[in-house]
Amino acid sequence: MAEAEGSGLREQDGGRDEYGQVSMKIATLGRQMRDTREIFSALKSNVDQIMSSLQDGLMLFTRDSRVVLVSAAIEGFLGRSRRELLGRTANEIFSSESSLGSLMLDAFRLRHNVAQREIEASNGRRVQVSLDFIQEKGTQIGALLTMRDAESVRRIEDEIELSRRISASGRVTRGVAHEVKNPINAIVLHLQLLRNKLQDIDPATSRHVDIIDSEIHRLDRVVQILVDFTRPRDLHLEETDLKSVLEEVVLLAAPDAEQHGVTLVRELPPDSIPVKVDADFIKQAILNVVLNGVQSMPNGGNLTIAARRNEDAVITEISDQGTGIPTSVQDKVFELYFTTKKSGSGIGLAQTYQIMMWHYGSVEFDSEEGKGTTFRLRLPLAEVRSTSLEEATAQS
Repeated sequence: MAEAEGSGLREQDGGRDEYGQVSMKIATLGRQMRDTREIFSALKSNVDQIMSSLQDGLMLFTRDSRVVLVSAAIEGFLGRSRRELLGRTANEIFSSESSLGSLMLDAFRLRHNVAQREIEASNGRRVQVSLDFIQEKGTQIGALLTMRDAESVRRIEDEIELSRRISASGRVTRGVAHEVKNPINAIVLHLQLLRNKLQDIDPATSRHVDIIDSEIHRLDRVVQILVDFTRPRDLHLEETDLKSVLEEVVLLAAPDAEQHGVTLVRELPPDSIPVKVDADFIKQAILNVVLNGVQSMPNGGNLTIAARRNEDAVITEISDQGTGIPTSVQDKVFELYFTTKKSGSGIGLAQTYQIMMWHYGSVEFDSEEGKGTTFRLRLPLAEVRSTSLEEATAQS
């Protein structure tokens, strides 16, 4: 009897153990499912963020030519929203009436890759297009369409080439400047010794010595400016409100503007404009343009400083009512030492161009003789610049 009762208790304990193990396994499985959902949600969020920030237009197709992934840039190329494109097939998206559509439909029908080529999209933009079919173990499992703005690609390539040339010329210039400064210092020293030895120097000779001294010091300043201009700089990048930088520029330019009878007009948005820059350098770059505009208005007038967001960038526009820049010299405006003013140094606009390049920005202008000039300084917004730097770091 006792043995039977003991046996029954052991069976009950065994049943409870099995029940407990099953409950633990179910709880563990539940946690794993929740973790999986969280990981999937995070991955989806990351992919969506990447797709939104990509400059290239990307479309990922499944085996049956159905869209499963679209970058935000595609909307600009095809004129249709991402929501409208997702889930549709290539036949539903492209039309044989356009050169792009005809090219894509033929490629999907024949299952042939399209090497990168430049074509004209339906909106008139020149676009670089490529299509690559993805294979796994000899079987096509999908396709990736890539679209790039051809003009932007060429502009970036030109800027990279220009930066490479500036860097190379800077190295040569610093070496030459160093060699020039040594004899200049020797000439200054010996000129001073000559002055000391010529105690009773006649006025005519003294005037010639003074001219030599003045010109040697002027040459030394020119060489020093060249050295400073080509020296590599460390940028102290901080997130800054561009509006506050522009307000400071207005305060700094006010005395010159008042002297020339120029009224500074501000057209700034109510919201902050976050940019990640070296505030001192950017302030100097903008101030150079503002003062240049003020000095171009001998009869006074209005100089307008405006700022606006433009997609992933901010554009600062500085418009004067001055004499304008002659068409014949407009391609030399950003060259070091080039100036159309009698008292100009030819450094300001060259410095502005250099500073904007340091910040992955750009500067351009429109000018009409007798009516004035508008300079446009473009800087990436803070969040876009951070993303670009992270991508560059990851690639390097």
